[in-house]
Amino acid sequence: MEASVKTPPDDRDSEQIKDKDTEEEDLRRSGRLRNPTEKMLAFHKEEAHKKEKRLTHIYEQWKIQARKAREQLKLNIPESDIATLIDTLEEGKNCVINLYIEIRAHLTPSNETRRRIDACEAVTRDIVKIALERISGIDGEFDSEAVKQRLHELLNRDYAHSIYGSTASPPSQHSSKGFSQHSVVAAKRADAAAELAAKEAEYEVLLKEEKQKEKIQLLEEQQRKELEAQKRELERLKAEKDIKARVCSNYRGITLLSLPAARARFTTYDQEVMQEASVHSADQMRTREHQYVYPPPSALIQQPTDITVTASPARTDVSYLAQAVQDSIALNRLPMPEPSVFTGDPIQFIEWKASFTSLIDKKNIASADKLHYLKKYVAGPARKTLDGIFYRNDDEAYKDGWNRLNHRYGQPFVIQKAFREKLANWPKVHPRDAEGLRAFADFLHSCLEAMPYVKGLNILNDCEENQKLVQKLPD
Repeated sequence: MEASVKTPPDDRDSEQIKDKDTEEEDLRRSGRLRNPTEKMLAFHKEEAHKKEKRLTHIYEQWKIQARKAREQLKLNIPESDIATLIDTLEEGKNCVINLYIEIRAHLTPSNETRRRIDACEAVTRDIVKIALERISGIDGEFDSEAVKQRLHELLNRDYAHSIYGSTASPPSQHSSKGFSQHSVVAAKRADAAAELAAKEAEYEVLLKEEKQKEKIQLLEEQQRKELEAQKRELERLKAEKDIKARVCSNYRGITLLSLPAARARFTTYDQEVMQEASVHSADQMRTREHQYVYPPPSALIQQPTDITVTASPARTDVSYLAQAVQDSIALNRLPMPEPSVFTGDPIQFIEWKASFTSLIDKKNIASADKLHYLKKYVAGPARKTLDGIFYRNDDEAYKDGWNRLNHRYGQPFVIQKAFREKLANWPKVHPRDAEGLRAFADFLHSCLEAMPYVKGLNILNDCEENQKLVQKLPD
């Protein structure tokens, strides 16, 4: 059985030989280098020379376009022509660059060719920059002298001498070493000029973005203020409407209740005055009868003047009553004060507690009503602190609620910790952020005002804490 399972020796040797041949063939294929022949190299060089001649022709055409574009920019041409000029010049430059890349793939370009490519890029960048500024209107209205002066400055740059003609110098006859150094310096200078132009353009874009952001913020702030003013006006109108309705009802009630009393007082005073006048007149008649002298008729006519004089207290009492009614109406016009809603911020707890105590706790009302108001003016996480006490309506429930709030939010350590955490998490104020700086200053002022009443908050006067606060200010 074992002899029938084993593989014959000849078959195993043939398999090993096949495996070795396959590995050697794979090694030969992977390690094979493809070197171009001499004819192929000569063909590539010949094609590169042809492309180099073509590059010279395209470069000369681009030079003509650059000179023409510079001359056209001296005139007050429309923006559409300026855009066409930019497109034409950019297209010529791209043709020169693309052909140069093809030549460099097969042949090392000469220093003169590199200098031409650098000059092509730099001059195109200068002209396009001036044209874009003309379109964007940065310099304002067209000024012929200023434009000519700026275009004339382009002639003073080293890389532009061979482009604009008159100041172009013939090919240098110096040694290859000096020519190479001059080309390297010119290339570096062109790169520096290009980088400077790019940075200037980027800086201008950033300035425009910053101005646009400021305008947007200003518009948003104006809209927010207008919306708040309209809301306040609407609330004022509603409050005025409610007050007028309340005043009218109160005024009617006061008038209906006070008018009978005023009439009764006036009638009483009138009766007393008439009695005094009748007694006085009777005494005078008795005196005159004893003297046997009859008074003239004019003496009797003067009696109503005495009645009028004695009736002045009734008018005075009515004026006092009218003044009381006016004072009551003025008091009813004032809005009813009420405390704010406490949501669990320890910084606001002291102020909220004072307002609640003054407006509700000191009122002579039942504990159940006070507990109802406490539930009304507490919300958020602070409301969860009071869970369970609203099932009761006695004094102990009301006191228990205040004990929980004082323990959770009224401890000096909790309040000063809240102040310090808010200062630590305060974002850094950015430059030109007037609103942020004002808000930070207001909060620091509130911290200063709270120091005498919050134990432990004086730690903010420490020099290390002051250093942390200074880091929040803009650079």
